[in-house]
Amino acid sequence: MRKPIHRLTAASLAVAALAAVVLVVTSAAGAKPTQGKPPIVLGAAVAQSGGFELYDNSVLAGVRWEMNKINAAGGVDGRKFKLIIADNKTDPSQVGAAAQRVLDDGADVVITTADFDFGAAAALAARKAKKISIGGAGAPEYGREGLGPYHFNVYTGTPTESAALAEFTVKKGWKRAYLLRDTSIAYSKDVCDYYRKSIPASVKIVGQADFKNDDPSIASQVGDVRKSNADVVVLCSYPPGGASAVRQIRTGGVDLPIIGGGAFDGTFWLKSVPNLSDFYYDGMVSSALDDPNPKVNQFVKSVKAPGGTIYALFGYLIVETIAKGVEKAHGSTDGPTLAKALESFRNVPLLVGPTSYSAKCHIPVGRPMAFIQIQNGKPHYLSTTKPKKVPPAPC
Repeated sequence: MRKPIHRLTAASLAVAALAAVVLVVTSAAGAKPTQGKPPIVLGAAVAQSGGFELYDNSVLAGVRWEMNKINAAGGVDGRKFKLIIADNKTDPSQVGAAAQRVLDDGADVVITTADFDFGAAAALAARKAKKISIGGAGAPEYGREGLGPYHFNVYTGTPTESAALAEFTVKKGWKRAYLLRDTSIAYSKDVCDYYRKSIPASVKIVGQADFKNDDPSIASQVGDVRKSNADVVVLCSYPPGGASAVRQIRTGGVDLPIIGGGAFDGTFWLKSVPNLSDFYYDGMVSSALDDPNPKVNQFVKSVKAPGGTIYALFGYLIVETIAKGVEKAHGSTDGPTLAKALESFRNVPLLVGPTSYSAKCHIPVGRPMAFIQIQNGKPHYLSTTKPKKVPPAPC
């Protein structure tokens, strides 16, 4: 009985071998099996401790939300996203090392902290490895000119943000503006500096006072605002110090309207300023579930963003941008190839609006901004405006 068994086994092996040959020939003839393709590895060199994790965890919430959605649909050209994380501890001296850890672990793309000061070293590490780095931050240096040919910003940047704030000032009929400038990071300084460059002669800057985000008191600055005869306060800051500044402005007897940038997006900071009114800010979308785009409202409702919706949107846009870039690059995540694909974006319809990059500019300058009003402690959408004129800036 053993000989027939051997003959059957040999026959079975022959059939299996023939099937394998057919499979190889079929694949070589043009079939594109998706199984076994390497993932698109996103390496987040971001803060998980030290203070800035409030914002970076919001970025990661947006990354995971969009990443999971794309993966559930089969990925990009058969490649699914994978996320790896290294904690930079909100310590500038740790940022480059965190980026190197994710690069050593196989990152195709490096996600940086949502700030130029805390993200730059990660972008430079990616540049050295000829890998794409990407994130959202306002500083105009957070683009090609500041961080090299492989870095891309998903945010419109402070020149656009400030130009929109200046146009809003004119629209509201305010004639005298007082600037409160937080000098702790590049973003907050740039909001005020580009506001100055954007404001027309019909609006007078009646004063400016500087402070730092962790200053326990800005009583003297608030006193200067009271004496300034201003009719609007331009607050160039971000929570938590920015929220403290708002509270001190109001408790200091200043009931003027206050306008600020996108860093004030979300409601997480409003608990420290109960029933706040006459506060306005511009962001990419409305986070109050009343945006004109239903897809935005769906995202805002679904994602949990401890540090504000704008940061979760950065995460969403990071994945959306890389996905569309990889499609244009025919499935490649090679740094130079992917960079060229991203530079070919011309009014690509992303969640927050038409987005363009170029070989010279890696910031989507001039994208429309949404204006939100906080009244009686609650935000609501006012309008979306595309700035008519954005001051020149490095990008």
